[in-house]
Amino acid sequence: MKKKSLLITMSLVLVLSVFLAACGGQQADDGKGDDGEPVKGGTVTLSMFSAPKGLFNPVLYEDQYDVYVINKAFDGLWTYNEDLEIEVPLLAKEWKLSEDGQELTITLRDDIKWHDGEDITTDDLIFTWEAIAKKDYSGSRFYMVEPIEGADEMKEGKADSLSGVEKVDDQTVKVKFKERAANVLSNLWSIPIPEHIFGDMNNEKMLNADATKKEPIGSGPFKITEIKPNEYVVMERNEDYYRGEVYLDKVIWKVIEQEVAIGALQNGEIDALAQIAPTEFDALKKDKNLVVEEDQDFAYQYMGFNLKKKKLQDKTLRQAITYGINRQAIVDGLLKGHGDVLNQHIPQKSWAYNEDLEDAYPHNPDKAKKLLKDAGYKDTNGDGFLEDPDGKKLELTLSYPTGNPVREKSAPIIAEDLKKIGLNVKLDRPAETGVYFDNIEKGKYEMFLAGWSLTPDPDPSGIWMSTDKWNFANWKNKKSDELIKKGVFSKDALDQDKRAEIYKEWTEVVSEDAPYVFLYSQNWIEAWNSRVKGVKFRYDGGIEHHDAHEWWIPENLQ
Repeated sequence: MKKKSLLITMSLVLVLSVFLAACGGQQADDGKGDDGEPVKGGTVTLSMFSAPKGLFNPVLYEDQYDVYVINKAFDGLWTYNEDLEIEVPLLAKEWKLSEDGQELTITLRDDIKWHDGEDITTDDLIFTWEAIAKKDYSGSRFYMVEPIEGADEMKEGKADSLSGVEKVDDQTVKVKFKERAANVLSNLWSIPIPEHIFGDMNNEKMLNADATKKEPIGSGPFKITEIKPNEYVVMERNEDYYRGEVYLDKVIWKVIEQEVAIGALQNGEIDALAQIAPTEFDALKKDKNLVVEEDQDFAYQYMGFNLKKKKLQDKTLRQAITYGINRQAIVDGLLKGHGDVLNQHIPQKSWAYNEDLEDAYPHNPDKAKKLLKDAGYKDTNGDGFLEDPDGKKLELTLSYPTGNPVREKSAPIIAEDLKKIGLNVKLDRPAETGVYFDNIEKGKYEMFLAGWSLTPDPDPSGIWMSTDKWNFANWKNKKSDELIKKGVFSKDALDQDKRAEIYKEWTEVVSEDAPYVFLYSQNWIEAWNSRVKGVKFRYDGGIEHHDAHEWWIPENLQ
């Protein structure tokens, strides 16, 4: 599982007449209307809370706001179905993995075209993989071509092409991997970029090319036609879209401050909004002009222990802390019930979720106190706080960043809960997000609040292996490492049911050793104007759903 981010960090610009004309300020009278048959026409205005950096190139972007635009302009080979399995064909018509799991044959559709009318072929796909594998590549996606034979040699500058890639014809390519892996489809880079545009460019030229910053040529349902930095991006219908008719004339991404976004949604200045706070849910749900949906996000918040700190190396202390925190109260109070207590790295939506851990570590201050007492923690000086088993003063510091209101509000609640079981927990001064996560990576904090945003594949490498860069807890566990590798590279891992059993065992190893306190998974909440029809909502929301070509607006509401 490769990380999308450490968790996406979240003056209304002048309202231009183009937006008012596009949106029309119109809303459905009753929030329902007569859907009827889809018709062409109309514009949907979407919002982002910060301006994109402007790298509208799938292999080079590093900013979530660039992703919003890219997702509408570029398609991949395939995507996930509702059961979180890669079974939905996009640019690829079909694909087949060999019995030994080390060779993948991909067949592209023969009717796919770039926005400039050129055919999309396997040459584009091979070019993209090799661009990522080159020594001068500056992006962060090498891990998604690294499994291919010859990728290491290209990265080291010892080869000019991928030895494991064979072009069969314009629609068919074979890829050989260094070893069998259960998540080869989810981990293989699947979004091609056009060779006829970028073919003669090195990485630096590609970064600064007009096709990256000003006039991207994609494959998706909408073309990027106008970019006004810090204000908006205009996308127009791709008339030659291979998956079917695109109904909307335009999609506009508008930069808008988070503080005024709710008002802009309700007065019709924008048509949809994601990342809605739980405190806004009830009011928006009552608005007859809006459709409001929620589902568990593929993300979670946690309190990490820095296990390089000697005082936190006692497993019993970590277990007691977990029992001592009233996590359900955080969900009920701060999230207003729009979330779930989580006891493992894998969310409930996943096929690999371990139901046996559903009720692990319930809030139980008495059990926490008994664990501490039995382990030798005592209040030897009568100040109300426990000393460690050696009789030394035990003081813990909890650090947290700014920028996430629920996380900020949960920090003092956690500290107070732990004081109730005799632990002297001090709150660190909150740090700016960038500085904060830099300090986590440097191991400066004792206990820290953070979160992970996950992909549907349950492979926890990248975070949980002993040697992983993002193993912020500095947790070293041989059994965990063995199971993580087994969950990807063993023969059993090719069978989903057997793979789920591997992760069941792995989550129980983590639960027992308690290097984290898993806190909660907050629901992903989105709302959109009910005049916009055809929106599909699931675990990744509706705004970023791959079927945006099916969005439409009744003629009288355009």
